[in-house]
Amino acid sequence: MNKLNLENICVIRVSPFVAHVQLNRPNQRNALNGKLWQEIGDCFRYLGQDPDTRAIVLSGNGRSFCAGLDLKDSQEIIAPQREDVGDDPARRARKFREKVLSYQSAFKAVEECPKPVIVAIHGACIGGGIDLISACDIRICCSETIFSVKEVDIGLAADTGSLNRLPKICGNDR
Repeated sequence: MNKLNLENICVIRVSPFVAHVQLNRPNQRNALNGKLWQEIGDCFRYLGQDPDTRAIVLSGNGRSFCAGLDLKDSQEIIAPQREDVGDDPARRARKFREKVLSYQSAFKAVEECPKPVIVAIHGACIGGGIDLISACDIRICCSETIFSVKEVDIGLAADTGSLNRLPKICGNDR
């Protein structure tokens, strides 16, 4: 685990062969910014190949598991800077697509991790948090946990996992 240089995630060995991965942006309720998204992918790709890891427990530090997309960081995601893409709507769309694909890749690393991933959910699990937990193998929560897919409220599709994974978890009729 020494090879990981993570700012927004804590990784500790809780017992032989079990790694505890903790989202660590408690003041932002573990809201997903670009850096955290990247670190999630890097962390799970690394632990998936680590011979000293046989199981992973994922949790969030603070009052919430994950508040979803960090809205302060979302402008870079939703509307790329004009100096990066100009006024061309096709270039803006392409830049947006590239960003979404990189975020999908991070959660796909969790889903494809060859080690079992158990997520402990507490507080709020909103938007991208739902996408993240849907990529895990086992989901455990306390009775007070609040779940919400909020992307539609800000005009986005839940396209980093919820649309694909939730029907497999819950079924189509729920």
